[in-house]
Amino acid sequence: MSPTPAAAIADAVRADWRDIPRALGRPALAIWATVATLALLVAITFPLAGLTLSPRDIALNAALSAVLLAGAAFYTWVRPDERIARLLHAAPQFVLMTFLGGALSYSAMATTLPLWDATFDAMDKALGFDWPALLAWTGRHPDLALILKLAYASMLPQMALVIVALVTVRAFGELDRFILAFGLAALMTMAVCAVTPSLCAGYFYRDAVAAQPHLGLTWNSVTHVLALRSGEMTFVSMATAEGIVTMPSFHTVSAILFIIAFWHVVWLRWPGLVLNVAMLAATPIVGGHYLVDLIAGLAVALAARWLAVRMIPNGVGEVRLELRPAG
Repeated sequence: MSPTPAAAIADAVRADWRDIPRALGRPALAIWATVATLALLVAITFPLAGLTLSPRDIALNAALSAVLLAGAAFYTWVRPDERIARLLHAAPQFVLMTFLGGALSYSAMATTLPLWDATFDAMDKALGFDWPALLAWTGRHPDLALILKLAYASMLPQMALVIVALVTVRAFGELDRFILAFGLAALMTMAVCAVTPSLCAGYFYRDAVAAQPHLGLTWNSVTHVLALRSGEMTFVSMATAEGIVTMPSFHTVSAILFIIAFWHVVWLRWPGLVLNVAMLAATPIVGGHYLVDLIAGLAVALAARWLAVRMIPNGVGEVRLELRPAG
């Protein structure tokens, strides 16, 4: 009688326990430490902010991650397939970072600190950037506005595509650096937005936006931020969550990290560059961001990438696993 998958995994782990540190390795430890930091911050800041995170969301993300990690263990020790194992190991890391980062944004924005919108607008003007003028120009080009909306909405699909593409070409070290940079950028972003809360340029210039109804621009995130600041919102569910962070722009962070990651996949290099330049172009209007939000997002992305490369240098994480199935 053949052993069950769970028993086979247990036997393989016992047989090859010396290989576990190599299988996990420095990249995985750095990434999981970042996930743990995000989880710890959520656990600390939610009670302090008087917020409750949906238990259903916690259970679903924990269950999904456990299933994916079990699959990664199966394809590492029982039926070795490095690409599938790496994919199933990377997926829960990214799932948890996205979930925890989104949750942390709510506790970060549940503050009574003064809003920085007027300051950011003044900084934009000092740089020669005129948000209402850009809005009016976009309003005269509705076809372009539609393209920009599609580019802006591509962030979540691109997250999945980056992971699959890097696994496909076996760029495992780059995959680790991408995920680690994403998590580090989330931590940096929440630290900045917690002390510089703002609503968004679209709300700051809401009268100008109302004059362009055909663009269909709305920012539900403002409602959430105002409810957090007033204490009206105390229960947070990721099912109804919005991207509520204005400064720094996380769409900008993502676009830069996507461009770097796609550059390691020859057949996605130029399409990825074009798509993410379009996403950057869409961010001020479709995302309702100030120009300084994008500049800060660029700085965060480059800093996170710099740290990720130093924590996971080239060559680290590229090792090929050669774990054998039990028996």
